[in-house]
Amino acid sequence: MPVTINTNSAAAAASHNLSKNQSALQKSLTRLSSGSRIVQPVDDAGGLAVSMKMESAIVRLSGAQKNVQNATSFLEVQDGVLQSAGKIVNRMIELKGLSDDVMKNASDIENYNREFKDLQMQIYDMASLKFNGVSIFASTANDGSAAKFNDTSLDNTVSVYVSADGTSGPTVSVSKALLLSALTITANAVGTAVEY
Repeated sequence: MPVTINTNSAAAAASHNLSKNQSALQKSLTRLSSGSRIVQPVDDAGGLAVSMKMESAIVRLSGAQKNVQNATSFLEVQDGVLQSAGKIVNRMIELKGLSDDVMKNASDIENYNREFKDLQMQIYDMASLKFNGVSIFASTANDGSAAKFNDTSLDNTVSVYVSADGTSGPTVSVSKALLLSALTITANAVGTAVEY
């Protein structure tokens, strides 16, 4: 008995092409629905590597941008506090000048002194201000070593002349030690003195 093999080569070719086109259509639909040109690594391995590298760079830069925004906010708060301190010092200078007026009686001078001391306490309180738990005027560096405020050869007071020309006459002095005593000062070694 003879064996007969029936083949339809045209139908086989059409079936093969239909299967191939169906696969390409599925890949195109996946790309369209995901919005990405590269859906699988096999689509474009080099392009995928480049896009992953760029995505990680974007994430890093986004973190750096947030750090810069936080630092900007911190500096704006610090600037505001320093402006307030400047206004307080100007008022203290004005009070010193007013108290030197010979036309003022003891009660007036006592009122000026009281306000002057209140302003000193306000500056003292500013030294301990914090922004999100971080000291506005930190006394230590990030590594825990003591921050150096000035050279040890200088004295520990800031004096401002209150005369019209600002070069002589009565002065208003602010003690750096008093201003900064609200801060916790850390020395490098036990028993080491810390200079302001």
